[in-house]
Amino acid sequence: MALQAINNVKIAGISACVPPKRVDNRDSDLLEDKQELEKYIDTTGVRYRYIAEDGICSSDLCMEAAEKLIAEMGIDKSEIECLIMVTQTPDYIFPATACVLQDRLGLSTNCMSFDITMSCPGWIYGLSVMSSILSAGKLKKGLLLVGETSTKAKSPYDRVNLLAGDAGTATILEYDESAKPMLFEMHTDGSNYRSLIIPDGGYRNPVTTQSFEYFECKDGILRNKLHANMEGDDILSFAIHAGPKCIKSLLDNFNIDKISIDYFLIHQANRMINKLIQKRLKIDDAHCPYNIEEFGNTSSTSIPLMIVSKLKDRIASKRIIACGFGTGLAWGALCADLVEDLCVVELKHLNA
Repeated sequence: MALQAINNVKIAGISACVPPKRVDNRDSDLLEDKQELEKYIDTTGVRYRYIAEDGICSSDLCMEAAEKLIAEMGIDKSEIECLIMVTQTPDYIFPATACVLQDRLGLSTNCMSFDITMSCPGWIYGLSVMSSILSAGKLKKGLLLVGETSTKAKSPYDRVNLLAGDAGTATILEYDESAKPMLFEMHTDGSNYRSLIIPDGGYRNPVTTQSFEYFECKDGILRNKLHANMEGDDILSFAIHAGPKCIKSLLDNFNIDKISIDYFLIHQANRMINKLIQKRLKIDDAHCPYNIEEFGNTSSTSIPLMIVSKLKDRIASKRIIACGFGTGLAWGALCADLVEDLCVVELKHLNA
């Protein structure tokens, strides 16, 4: 397993932005039977979602989140020396969205910028990479952007649409020799990469006219090969086993007392999955917050979005464990001691 204890880096600020369009799943016609629809909402826990309409990309949401955080913290943009964008819904195949955002944000040309292609554990993977870079002390400030507009990748005839929401987040990391170590445990199982995949559109399977043709999947859902295809049973089994096991392993490998953890921040997959994980870990509700009813499954943004939307005034000086799991298949967990002066900015609504 990949274990890391990274010193000299602190999480200094977190912000999030959602699109202007808010939808109520009770108004959906994906399930014509209203009783079945209510049961689906109750099982998944998702009532409302924010949807990025045409013309709104992950980069737009992340940019708004970043601008607000930078302004709130009073940071000189020339001090930001590293920009990482984590997303599976980039602006273009190339160039990297981080390069586009370096210019749009007005950052220095001395700022190193690159993308990481990662879904639900993306914030944790991004923190691992950026904190590793900053820990040497040569670079002092980094901006981690994590954003997804995954609703654009779903079939309009797929009930999984009722789960997905869009958001963008920004996290400022700083070199600080007094910071307590950030502890990571990461895993990958690429043998199951087909369990959650968009089959066409890359260079393995380029787009053809057939890519747009709808076909009926074994679950009766209509999709084409440019839509996300998920093997639901495989993902359910993976999530409820990988998540708890990873958190327990992190606790054991770093001799962390579970009682010392103030909050367990688990990727907001759906309520059924998360409640099973919570039960396996024997965590009470007070230590395991949820925001899935208001935002849905926002992929890699779900954990920082939860901090902003649910824990803004309660998270400073707390010890957290965060865990994400998803496409790849990849998963990971983080233990971090958040600083007393952590800046958590009020949730931003795009163009509001």
